[in-house]
Amino acid sequence: MTNPGGVIPLRMLRERRGWTQQDVADQLARLAWLRCHERVGANADMVAKWERGVKLPSRRYRELLALLFGLDAAELASNNRMTPAEDQQGGREEENLLTALLGAAELLDRLGPNGTVLQAKMFAVWKDEILRRRVLLKLVGLAPMTGLAFPDLQLRTLKPTPALVLGLDELVGKYQVLYHSTAPSALMTPVVAHLETIRELLRESLTPGIRRRLFANRARVAMLAGRLAFFDMQDPMAARGYFSLGLEAAREVDDQLQAAAALGHTAFIPAADHAYEAALDYLKSASRHVDKRPHGPMSSWLAAIESEIQTNAGSKSAALAAIDRSRSALSASAPAPSLAWFDYFDDTRLAGFAGYVELRSGRFEQARATLASALDRLPEEAVKQRAVFLCDLATVHLKSGDLDQACGVAGEAADQLHRAGYATGSGRLREFRTAVHPWVRAPAVRTLDEHLSGVA
Repeated sequence: MTNPGGVIPLRMLRERRGWTQQDVADQLARLAWLRCHERVGANADMVAKWERGVKLPSRRYRELLALLFGLDAAELASNNRMTPAEDQQGGREEENLLTALLGAAELLDRLGPNGTVLQAKMFAVWKDEILRRRVLLKLVGLAPMTGLAFPDLQLRTLKPTPALVLGLDELVGKYQVLYHSTAPSALMTPVVAHLETIRELLRESLTPGIRRRLFANRARVAMLAGRLAFFDMQDPMAARGYFSLGLEAAREVDDQLQAAAALGHTAFIPAADHAYEAALDYLKSASRHVDKRPHGPMSSWLAAIESEIQTNAGSKSAALAAIDRSRSALSASAPAPSLAWFDYFDDTRLAGFAGYVELRSGRFEQARATLASALDRLPEEAVKQRAVFLCDLATVHLKSGDLDQACGVAGEAADQLHRAGYATGSGRLREFRTAVHPWVRAPAVRTLDEHLSGVA
């Protein structure tokens, strides 16, 4: 990995990542914008000159290059303390984290002008994460001994004005849209940075109105962070913390439905560990909040969650009864107030819950019709939910004895997960692949394995 002289040329660093010279220039531009909100004029020709030694990078570019390739700025061209194995393993970890950072940087453009208030915090979140990963790697002897260069950031002093709070509210709406089709690791960076920004703002002297709006904002963002942590990134401990933060914030502003949503999401965590009674207790607590502010769709969602928990607990009759209650609550004649943040449940998602219950109850024909109808109505941008529905439909086909159709539908689910990772969907897909293992030599299964390549 290192040459006899202990020097790692820029070209070698670039080729190890599989990047072109233009890729390096593009990544430097993104890092410069994220780190200090400045534009740089790097291009492929400039990188080529650096590689040939025709021109030396300035101090600013040396710092950016060091950050990009995970080296100390002083050791950019003289790093001889890594063994090949350490270099390879540590490099993969840093590359994964850097990919997350750059993905988050690209999101800044999509978030618009309001996203600039998160800029410094986004970099700080990424810095903390990579340092944490380095500590873990060192404990098992895999981390490079050098440290990353983290130039000091000029943190913006934010004033808790109504305009700033409005901008933060608009950002939450954009996160919700991005959630359904964006890589979780990329979206988590601005979301956590957003929470850190609110934490600092709440330390300021605030008017009652702004304080209330900030807590309401925190409740929504914390719940989204919990969803990302649990459903997308398989980190239940972090998810529990985020949901608790959201619950506290909701109670601070007496938002009964937001509190119910936090508790409803928390129920999934013990359910995943087969602690079904504990999960049902969370749902009961959530329902008590809804009793204080009746809302048909929220009650329907809580009943739908119960149906999944009861199904996994083996209580089929209780699961089917919960689905009936969910349908009744959703079709209640009294109109429910619209909730901008409650975008993860409707009659289509209810059909997905129902299809899962019917599948696990052995009602395959009914499940096939329910899931097919749900897929037809699901918005195109709901990539993650589509993957889950497809996995369940694939299992229906398998239970009905149609291996080819089952593998074909599962392949469609894998293609959806290539677009946006989703731990819940990946778990369902792994279960399906285990179920078809007896036919591992069948052409349909081999084709499926090609689709599965690269799915986490």
